[in-house]
Amino acid sequence: MTAVTPLARLERETLRKAWPNEASNFTPWLAEKANLDLLAERIGIPLQLEAVEKVVGSFFADILAKEADTGRWVIIESQITPTDHSHLGQLLTYAAGLEASTVIWIAENFREEHRAAIDFLNRATTEEFAFFGVEIELYKIGDSPLAPDFSIVAKPNDWAKRTLTAKQTTATEKEYQREWKDYWRALIEAANGRYSALAERSPYRENWQAFETLKGGNPSFALNATFPWDKSLRLEIYIQGSLAKAGFAALLAQKEQIENAFGAPLAWEELPERQASRIAFYMPGLEKRGDQATWGKQHEWLLTWGPKLASALKPFMSNLKLAVPDIEHDRSAL
Repeated sequence: MTAVTPLARLERETLRKAWPNEASNFTPWLAEKANLDLLAERIGIPLQLEAVEKVVGSFFADILAKEADTGRWVIIESQITPTDHSHLGQLLTYAAGLEASTVIWIAENFREEHRAAIDFLNRATTEEFAFFGVEIELYKIGDSPLAPDFSIVAKPNDWAKRTLTAKQTTATEKEYQREWKDYWRALIEAANGRYSALAERSPYRENWQAFETLKGGNPSFALNATFPWDKSLRLEIYIQGSLAKAGFAALLAQKEQIENAFGAPLAWEELPERQASRIAFYMPGLEKRGDQATWGKQHEWLLTWGPKLASALKPFMSNLKLAVPDIEHDRSAL
């Protein structure tokens, strides 16, 4: 008689078992590289995190990312509850405010009317845009750790056309966009073997380039480089989220220690007209992009000081103690 192999039972758990709070637990978990990569693998788009709790007018988009191969903006809105009308409206607001080409809505489960709404948006918009409905579930086997699983419930009808459209868009880039892309591509190539976080990036088509996300959550901290119109080439720690000002103030209180760790004075820019704040370091002299003969010196400066700025700030960010209300993040009330 053939022996029967004993099998365990796969058990489904509620999302709140792992993530009691959507804003404080689930969104930061999703923003971690390994988990964002898991989502990217499921939908077929390589994703690079840009910001958590990205400000859009009076609201906050959960996650702003970029398609790694095209540089297009991606909005990710998440729920640990079933879909609702409020989040559908927020998705469209965020997509318009940030000019996102790809919108990903993640929820515990999709009501049929919201699944139909995603299908309608994919039919009604041009091939430049893509809308995804994604359900997330949690499973365990016996006493095993909880394991997440993403499943796509709505997506563009002909996903292959999306790739073709991306190639066509790249072919029609404006001249200034190509020049910026060439500039940042040369920097990223120079970062290979020196600065792994930057070497994995895709070049932007604007006057700024993200280097790495130093800390997700609220507030979030990102290291960028940019050419402001009125100043020299700049490295910056850009602080975003509803607690950005509190995070900036907490770091400012440790200004002397931070600058000692970095090895040079920094520009502490609160940006009172914005919700975000910035800690900046400017290249000496009025350094503009110029022709390619100037790029090598600028890139060397960025690759020398960028990792130093990240290393100096990371310990202070990790030890921040900010008061975060223990309530569900209800953006509809903003």
